[in-house]
Amino acid sequence: MQNLQIRKWQIKDLEEVEKLLRQIPTYTGNVKKDFFSQLYRGKVALTDGKIVGFVLYWILEDEVEIHTVIVDKNYRKRSIGTALMASVIDELASLQKPLAVFLEVSEKNIPALTLYQRFGFKKVAVRKNYYKNGDNALVLMLKINPTEVKDVQRRKPEKTGQGKVPPLRNT
Repeated sequence: MQNLQIRKWQIKDLEEVEKLLRQIPTYTGNVKKDFFSQLYRGKVALTDGKIVGFVLYWILEDEVEIHTVIVDKNYRKRSIGTALMASVIDELASLQKPLAVFLEVSEKNIPALTLYQRFGFKKVAVRKNYYKNGDNALVLMLKINPTEVKDVQRRKPEKTGQGKVPPLRNT
C-alpha cells in the first residue's frame, strides 16, 4: 500500500487507537493503562497520517504474546495487517534470541488465520467456548530464532572405563 508507515505507538495515538479498538466487540482491555505499562509494546500503521491499524504485544524473557491486531474496517484487504505482523516479527528476529510467539484467534476468523499461517504460525491448542458468543479460540505459536538442542542420547561417552554413555537420570 502506498504511503503506509509502521511505527511505535506514541501517547498522541491513544485516542485514535481506542477508536479502532471499538471495532472489536469482544475487546475488554484498557489501552491507556497498557501504554504506560513497561510490559506492553504497540505499533501503529498510518496511511496519509491517519492511524489505520494497530498491534499490541508483550515480550517477556523468551516468550511473546500478541494481544491485538486490528485494521480499520475501511482499510482491510490492503496488506496493512501483513505489514504490522512483519514489523513485529522483524523486531523479534533482530533480538537474535530464541522466542516463542503466541496469539489467540477465533477459529471463525478466516482472514486472520490466513494471515498468521502465512507467517508460519501453527495451531498448538484450542480453547473451547472462549469468546462470549461461544466461538472457540485457537492458540497459535511461531518460533523465532529457534536453536537446536543437542541430542544428549548420542553424546560421546565419558571416560568411565566402560565405554558406555551413562543413562540420563533425574537426580
